[in-house]
Amino acid sequence: MAIRAKELAEMLGVSQATISLVLNRKAGLSEKTRKELTDKICGMGLQYMFAPPETGDEAGTAAKIQEWEGAAESIGFIIYTRGGELMEQSPFFPLILNGLESTAKQRGYRLLVINVKRKTNMDDQIEYIKAAGCKGYVIFATEMLDDDVNPFLELGVPIVLLDNYYLDRNINSVTVNNEQGTYALVKSLVDKGHRKIGYLGSGVNIVSFSERRECYFRALTKFGITGTERYCFDIGYPEQPACLGMQNVLNSRVELPTAFLTENDLVAYGAMKAMQAAGMRIPQDISIVGFDDRPICMLAEPSITTVRIPRTRFGGEAIELLVNKIDQMANHIESYVKVEVCVELVERESVANIL
Repeated sequence: MAIRAKELAEMLGVSQATISLVLNRKAGLSEKTRKELTDKICGMGLQYMFAPPETGDEAGTAAKIQEWEGAAESIGFIIYTRGGELMEQSPFFPLILNGLESTAKQRGYRLLVINVKRKTNMDDQIEYIKAAGCKGYVIFATEMLDDDVNPFLELGVPIVLLDNYYLDRNINSVTVNNEQGTYALVKSLVDKGHRKIGYLGSGVNIVSFSERRECYFRALTKFGITGTERYCFDIGYPEQPACLGMQNVLNSRVELPTAFLTENDLVAYGAMKAMQAAGMRIPQDISIVGFDDRPICMLAEPSITTVRIPRTRFGGEAIELLVNKIDQMANHIESYVKVEVCVELVERESVANIL
């Protein structure tokens, strides 16, 4: 359904109080800040969230909204949540929103943001989406499983899945290159002398996480490393469940590897907290790497080695793919593409050289 002010604040990286001042046209913000946020909100197609204008409307907000309302056609960004394990507890979409918005604007479209929750009546939500009248939709599909995509195929306009794909469906998609990222992490550990390399999983059933586990085993095989199953544990997600799960692993007194590759930065951070609470030193006693390069990697002590997803291009590629599909549909061209965005190894302090 329509986005809420709290969610908008999270997307834009500002406080709810700041968003309230902007939406309600109240004093208390600099002209520059008000203009920047107004531009972003209008660029997302969310003009309806502003309160009615009053005499002496600050910083030309009403004029800016009217300008956007008469602008180009819209494409939609649907944030899909099934159970909320990932999207609600540690949302990634605010980090890629700028790429979505700027690329849409470059291609002559406004971006309309819509939240869809699997637990709510889907028929009503699909009708709301249809009423939005967008030319096509990028769907942030991290939590999509099985037939969750079916209602969106009935919209009658092009769609692109972001951070998910279906092997048995002809649907355009943009995903992270998990194979390349996992291989880069394993190689960085092997190059520093690690041969006992374990895996810490989230226990969350999504395509991207399952891929990373499979890629872990394939990467180890390329380096002649086998028999690591005893070092693989599902410990939970996000940080606090991962911390508790790692505590259980440590309490079981099982043999530990010299290094852990983890399914996600938040899993890595939670595991680190449990290890440090147990008196283990990182990386002196054990090394650990993440995946995604969330902000928590730089806040952790020590900072976490990981792989970085180019967030601007991640969203931008989805918009490019969608606009191309809109153009193809207008010319009755049928083609489907899966784009894999490569990642970059970011070496920090959480890995020891044991050569």
